[in-house]
Amino acid sequence: MHTHMFISRETMSLINEIRLIYKAAVDAVRPGFLVNQAIKYSDNVVHIQGELELAVDRNCHVIGFGKAVLAMALQIDKIIGQHIVKGVISIPHGVAAQYSLPDQFLNRYTIYEGAVNNIPDEGSLKATKEIENMVANLNNDDLLFVLVSGGGSALLASPAEGLSLDEKKKTINLLSKSGANIQELNSVRKKLSRIKGGKLAQLSYPATTIALILSDVIGDPLDVIASGPTVKNKDPANIGLDIIQKYQLGNQLPTRVVECLSSPTTSNLDDTTFSHVHNFLIGSNLSALQAAEAYANQTGFATAILSDRINGEAKEIGLQFARLARLFAQMMTMSNDQHEKMEELSVTAENLHIDPRYCCTLERLVRSCRNVRKNLCLIGGGETTVSVRGEGLGGRNQEMVLSYLVETAVEACSDELDIVFLSAGTDGIDGPTAAAGAFSCQSQFALAQAQGLNPRTYLDNNDSYNFFNLLQQGKYHLITGPSGTNVMDIHVLCFYWK
Repeated sequence: MHTHMFISRETMSLINEIRLIYKAAVDAVRPGFLVNQAIKYSDNVVHIQGELELAVDRNCHVIGFGKAVLAMALQIDKIIGQHIVKGVISIPHGVAAQYSLPDQFLNRYTIYEGAVNNIPDEGSLKATKEIENMVANLNNDDLLFVLVSGGGSALLASPAEGLSLDEKKKTINLLSKSGANIQELNSVRKKLSRIKGGKLAQLSYPATTIALILSDVIGDPLDVIASGPTVKNKDPANIGLDIIQKYQLGNQLPTRVVECLSSPTTSNLDDTTFSHVHNFLIGSNLSALQAAEAYANQTGFATAILSDRINGEAKEIGLQFARLARLFAQMMTMSNDQHEKMEELSVTAENLHIDPRYCCTLERLVRSCRNVRKNLCLIGGGETTVSVRGEGLGGRNQEMVLSYLVETAVEACSDELDIVFLSAGTDGIDGPTAAAGAFSCQSQFALAQAQGLNPRTYLDNNDSYNFFNLLQQGKYHLITGPSGTNVMDIHVLCFYWK
């Protein structure tokens, strides 16, 4: 059966343009590039983000924990390697093999791999012990660079006095299963740790401490990323106990955990102990979205960033993007009364976490695209979740695109426009699959049916990977391999005049 005749060459070239928009977004948040932007060096002086200048003289020490910190460390070493005395970094299993590491780097740095499946283990404990020893011995003249990225919590593990790692893991696991959110989990992690919640910074006193942080959390709260080891902990003293009581876990937890959560915060050190610390956010989801926007502008699209805080159930967000696609297609191709459309837009916008005040700007943008037949590119980002009910294989981005596909199949969006939707992870890995994400375009539903695939069945079974893998031999999968960075996900919705 000649199913390929459904998809026009124009649509395929639009898909390729969106690939390049995604690539521009990911390239802008590669760890090496971000470090290079943040740190400048000349004449024994380091300049950080144009805000801080520090004299260096073979007095620099580097520690790091997270998925992206090896690439960050390699770049710092290129800039000020001759001034680095020692480095210790804690990275996930298997990361080091992806890089060719120069000898002089290996001479200066100790690299620990741990946290298989993002769960703290012996590897994380060993790395953290060495980090603590190194940091505790620094003095006034030393400079400490702290490299932080997503995945840092599990790679920086140092249970509070008298606690075992297993007791700590059991606690976090129980909370996680009870539905505690990331803020609650991290508040408990801080109480049960010797190093999180600002305690690393207190340990590094009096050395000047510079944290370079790559955010993988919505809203970029520095105290939440990797549980905020360099950020003053503003949690109330009894917060850990309150959270345990909220989820009624008191009698399921080891006694020592409950004791630790009940004890008053050990460090009642005042603000002055943080005067030596400087925290810099060097990259975030918004950085990626802005790079995507700049690239789409250059290639002739009218563009808008919808939001960098899109979250919720992936299936539901896919549905909302489908509604947005239909709505914008109508607004671009019909010159009738737009008022009822504005009401619909504000409802959909709210469901996608778009600032309601932005709707009028979007409406003006659509109107100008209609008047001069300009192509439109809408960009969003954030992180959704999947409540797994089926037996299939997938990830939150592929599930979102499949949900979009099912919803747009109900009625075609437009005869005058080609519309393509992409959702993909900036880390190049969507769930436990080989894909970063997937594309949807208008004739896909018919293509799937011609191949005997029922998109709704695959969606109900959380089997988005297999659906896109089978559809025209994987033509609509985005496969990039691991990118070495992570600032959550990016969504691109493009309208292209035929």
